[in-house]
Amino acid sequence: MLRAIIVDDEELSIKRLKNILIDSGEIEICGMFLNPVEAYEFVKSNPVDVAFLDISMPEINGMKLSGLLFELDASLDVVFVTGHDNYALQAYDMSAIDYLLKPVTTQRMSKTLDKIRKKLRVSSVEPFIAIHLLNGLKLYRRDQNKAQIKLRSPKTEELFAFLVCKRTVSREEIIDTLWSGLEPEKAWKNLNSTLYYVRKAISDSKAEHCIVAGRNEIRIDESGVYCDLYELERLIKKIRLAPTNNAELFEQAEALYTGQLLKGKAYEWASAPMRQLEQNYIFLLEAAARLHLQRREPLKSLHYFGEILKLDALREDVSHEMIRLFIELGRRNEALRQYRILEATLQHELGTKPNPSIKDLITSLN
Repeated sequence: MLRAIIVDDEELSIKRLKNILIDSGEIEICGMFLNPVEAYEFVKSNPVDVAFLDISMPEINGMKLSGLLFELDASLDVVFVTGHDNYALQAYDMSAIDYLLKPVTTQRMSKTLDKIRKKLRVSSVEPFIAIHLLNGLKLYRRDQNKAQIKLRSPKTEELFAFLVCKRTVSREEIIDTLWSGLEPEKAWKNLNSTLYYVRKAISDSKAEHCIVAGRNEIRIDESGVYCDLYELERLIKKIRLAPTNNAELFEQAEALYTGQLLKGKAYEWASAPMRQLEQNYIFLLEAAARLHLQRREPLKSLHYFGEILKLDALREDVSHEMIRLFIELGRRNEALRQYRILEATLQHELGTKPNPSIKDLITSLN
């Protein structure tokens, strides 16, 4: 069954929608909220497949809430429920799967559930192309030959990377980001021609339909692609929900993270998502190290702590943990070596010295 939440500032509307969904036999209601903020906090730590959102709510309306939820989970389906029909176009621009007018009927809800079922069937189809954004940008056909797909120009590559990273983005934002210095008419022309060449490059792999271009926005249909970034983000989300039960997922995530997001590409817009992904990955590595400490598996903990320092050499607390573990394992020389590396790094980068508590550990070896 699909897990759903209902968010509406009218209790009667929530109860009516709840009864219709339960009667369908296909939906499990895992949360009902009068307050959008509470709904957002719930989705942060609980898996949800579908969100039924009222549009007209105080403080945070349904449109804004949907954007926040998509940031948490881009695969989430959103259904807008409202008493007014003047939001329909805007709702579909927000990538909603459907738009329901109050009072919602069982017959109308059945059409919404049909759309959700259809999307699930499509998502089970084997992706046509593989997109690798970690440690660079590479595209491959998902066929027997696994041939690499070449894009026409650096700008074509950047547009494709931008679309994949954003998943859904307005045409205005694309132009403001990639062609901000051009006259509007020329910028729109460049966008259309560059998008044409992207689609042409991937057409032989039957994946051109993974780019869905509407009048106001362009989105990536994730069901038609495999993307290492998407897979890593799904793993991070699973691990955040249950970090103590996912040793295998830690290993899968480490295998996926082959390098920085779009490494080697000097895209100004990519710096913020690159840093955010790296911070999320460091969180994952630290969770893995702590898990193996609890399991009394110091060698595995040392491995994950070491991976953190490859990304952030200034983490004194991580160096401290490694030195302590080396000492517990009787590996005195490695403890001393780790301290010297930390000492040299801090002096070079910050002009400071290690915390005295770390030096006390080293002094105890003499």
